[in-house]
Amino acid sequence: MSIACWVFAAGVLVAAFRIQNEASQPIGEGQVFVADADSIGHLIDNRLELDEAVRHARNSLAVEAVSIVDPSGEVVASTSDSLMGVELTNPLLAFGAQSNRFVALASPVSSDIAIDGVVEWPSGSVLYQVISPLSDGRSSLVHYDLSEMLERRARPDEVQPETIRLMTLGAVFAMIGAAVIIGHTRVAKRYRDVARESELLRQQSHELELANVELQKARHAAEGALAIAEEKIRVRSDFVLMINHELRTPLTSVVTGARLLKEGDLEAADSHQVIDAMVADGTRLQEIIDQILAVARLENQGLTSDLKVVSLDDLRASLGSSHAAIDEIDVRSHRTGIRVHTDLTTLRLAVASLVDNARTHGAQSVKVGLSAEQVIRPMVEVGKRPKVGIFITVTDDGPGIPEDFLPRIFEKFEKSSFSSGTGLGLYMVRIMIEALGGSVAVSTSPFGTVFQIALPAVLSPIMAATR
Repeated sequence: MSIACWVFAAGVLVAAFRIQNEASQPIGEGQVFVADADSIGHLIDNRLELDEAVRHARNSLAVEAVSIVDPSGEVVASTSDSLMGVELTNPLLAFGAQSNRFVALASPVSSDIAIDGVVEWPSGSVLYQVISPLSDGRSSLVHYDLSEMLERRARPDEVQPETIRLMTLGAVFAMIGAAVIIGHTRVAKRYRDVARESELLRQQSHELELANVELQKARHAAEGALAIAEEKIRVRSDFVLMINHELRTPLTSVVTGARLLKEGDLEAADSHQVIDAMVADGTRLQEIIDQILAVARLENQGLTSDLKVVSLDDLRASLGSSHAAIDEIDVRSHRTGIRVHTDLTTLRLAVASLVDNARTHGAQSVKVGLSAEQVIRPMVEVGKRPKVGIFITVTDDGPGIPEDFLPRIFEKFEKSSFSSGTGLGLYMVRIMIEALGGSVAVSTSPFGTVFQIALPAVLSPIMAATR
């Protein structure tokens, strides 16, 4: 900053001396006219347009008019519109233009000189006129007012106000530069120390932020892993307890019955009753084992479905033969031409699982409904419900599902505390219905539960056109 102040102060002082020197030049000294001609030539050499060059020259030189004259003596550019295209009639001026020489004289002007449309010097007014050669073969013609030149002659040694102002300004900036130099060393050292400390703090802050981000990531990852591990432990513990209960009860019945039969102390009627109980419990054991193996196969190998377009009549017949525990098949909104895209085998297994689930959880009556319209407002739904669908409902009169258990009913090994079963039935239904491209939803109350399966429907061309 100090160097800039000093450079500026030096420039201001140089400008002040130049102004004073120019103001002190008496009229009649040719260097004034030569300097003006050089300024005009410099503007033209800078490739300014002629009109722009003469306007700039007139403003900077503070003269009456500036023109450019070609070798023939014709004015080709001028700050006065009244001089444009005028040929020089003064023989001396014309000689200077043609011979490309310097000529200066005080003489009457041959044409009006108008500035911005106002005639300032009418034809015959005496002005000092100077012809100066330019580097391109043309000449500059400058008009000076005699009275102003005489006024300048009268005060050649007077100090100009501009000179005083500029010198004062230069002195002020020189003092500022000196003051800045005095304090520069101390301030610069302090600034370097502060900058070094700030950079060190910034680096440490950045490192702390990175470490904090990494710690946050590690903490979230650890919390997630812990939650997953705790959930796996809970599920595994619940599964072990469930399997222990579900297998132990029928297994105990089978073992006890076998011992009674072995001892041979039972009557014939009692033996038949024990054998029936053993068969029922053995069948229950087989169902539990088959269900666990089925879930393992579904998760490891996926579900292979043979999707086909079937009519509602075929779907109704297939549902009617799917399970002996179904009390009633109800078909509503049977619209001609609507069909369903599904795999009947997989669908029968899903419906049978829902019916078994209802019976297992205390239902006395189970009904299956088939409709082309949505039947319930779902409280929980999994899968993707089709835009146009066929809806299969499994309705029971059981005690309903606890509200706090609803969000988990379609998860693996999840079951309400009071119910029997493995907690795999509804999970298998979810896998099968999702494989069919549909959804399964539930709505429950203390008076019963309704499961609703939504499957993609296929409309006839006429029905599709009317939608």
